[in-house]
Amino acid sequence: MSATTYDQLKVLYRTLLVLATVGTVILAIGLVQFVYFEPPGQTTGVKANIVGVYQYDPATKSTVGADRSEFPRTEEFAAKVDWSSLPNNLVVDARWYDSFGSLRGLVGPAPPSSLAAESVIPVDVPEGFHYVLPGRYTFVVERVKDGAPVEVLGRRFVLVDR
Repeated sequence: MSATTYDQLKVLYRTLLVLATVGTVILAIGLVQFVYFEPPGQTTGVKANIVGVYQYDPATKSTVGADRSEFPRTEEFAAKVDWSSLPNNLVVDARWYDSFGSLRGLVGPAPPSSLAAESVIPVDVPEGFHYVLPGRYTFVVERVKDGAPVEVLGRRFVLVDR
């Protein structure tokens, strides 16, 4: 074995060692984040009753029509939640997220009995716009502990056409 071959193997070995170390660090960071955002033992088994997603009339602050999962961008929409389906010893909230993960509507956090008057949760039209942006919207009812969501109790997806 010549000295050049030995040097090439040494460089290759060190490169693989560095890449393996970087990969292990990335994996460890991912596991820490997972445990932080999804703490073990936090599951209650409770499911929220999302009645549906309906066209929303902002003038009357009420829903119109039947439950749908697709809307044109010219129509505003809102989700309806039956807060009485959840035990009152939980702290919960309901949120709308757009395709970019931006918050587009929020109710809570509070015990379900405190949210009874806010059973209709509309999507907020972005400031400066007349309509909601096209894309996929996610409605999530979550259990909150110490100010952070720890369990998804219900979820609905809505598609807004261009």
